[in-house]
Amino acid sequence: MPHFLAIVLFFCGISLAQTSLFGGSASMLSSEQSLSSRSSTVLQPAYSEVQVDSTYVLGPGDFLDIMLENKYLTVQIYPDGSVAIEECGAVVVGGKTMAEARQMILDLVSKRYKREYCFVQLSSLKRFRVTIMGAVTQIGQHTVEAQTRLSYFIRQVGGTLPNADAEHILILRGKDTIHVDYHKLSVEGDFSADPMLEQGDKIFVPFYDVGEIITLIFPHIRTSAPYKEGRSLLEYYNLSGVERTQNYGYKAISIKEPGKEPYWIPLSDMSKVFPAKNSEVEFRLNQKFVYVGGAVGHIGQFEYNPSWHAIDYIAAAGVNPTTGTWVQVRVWRGNQPKAITVKVAEDPILAGDFIEVPKNHYESFKDFVLFLASLLTVVSSAFIIYASYNNDK
Repeated sequence: MPHFLAIVLFFCGISLAQTSLFGGSASMLSSEQSLSSRSSTVLQPAYSEVQVDSTYVLGPGDFLDIMLENKYLTVQIYPDGSVAIEECGAVVVGGKTMAEARQMILDLVSKRYKREYCFVQLSSLKRFRVTIMGAVTQIGQHTVEAQTRLSYFIRQVGGTLPNADAEHILILRGKDTIHVDYHKLSVEGDFSADPMLEQGDKIFVPFYDVGEIITLIFPHIRTSAPYKEGRSLLEYYNLSGVERTQNYGYKAISIKEPGKEPYWIPLSDMSKVFPAKNSEVEFRLNQKFVYVGGAVGHIGQFEYNPSWHAIDYIAAAGVNPTTGTWVQVRVWRGNQPKAITVKVAEDPILAGDFIEVPKNHYESFKDFVLFLASLLTVVSSAFIIYASYNNDK
């Protein structure tokens, strides 16, 4: 009998050991599978500029992963900023940093679970809606994620319109108004002018005054920029955003100010020219020419140079002071050319002008004498022929 009881106790012990072993293994396996599954599905913010760390401020809509020994929970922060944890209660973490919220949650759950086996991490960021109006492609309310900057959001809604005053964007945030110079950000790389959006932000992109603009004409596009006193042509060029498109190789620039004749400048002078309000600036691709004729050595066309005057073209054509003169140089200009008198060293020359260099008085007198001599020769020949004809009769 004692032997029988010993055998029964032996097999009972083996059975209990196996149950404990396999039960523990199953529990460990389940825990490992759960941990692996949660780790592979932890969400990161899709548009986060930097890695979200413990300084991130939590708010309604954020999701947290909470490990309680061998149990995992995913909880959402409610609109009042609280989170509810099963069998532990609730705690308000809205407005707290991730580090502060982790400490508060661990203090709460440590009443039921061993603190060293508990952990809290951010699962996914909150999403909220902001409103944008004004000179943008898509106005209205749009959903964004936390850590979204203004520049990215503007690209999300299709960008600004050509007549948007991007230098004076307004963000209405509660009782505060934030002024943003989007031009400095996009052209000059001033990243300090690119704030993070917050829930409830209202963004307004103003239109500029259509009566105070500078029109820029390119071979592939016509656009404009708001006029500002003291702003150079180079600044208008950058403000228009055309530098992001293909440069076809501009040769010269024509500027037409209201009530004035057009004038030309080289591209190198863009930073030195300050066009008047409502001017039209045309960037030319084709090479322009100036034509020179009259008492010069080389009659024909010369490559247009906006910085040259008539004297430069005449010198390039090889004027001969013996036969030509600087006095009364005329320029033929326009679609229906009209002759105008110019000061050879001061007045501007436009592309397409024809510069006429007259002969000096000596050459003109010599030509007149030669004409008279030729005329007398013809008359005398005619008289001799006539007299000879009458004598034959």
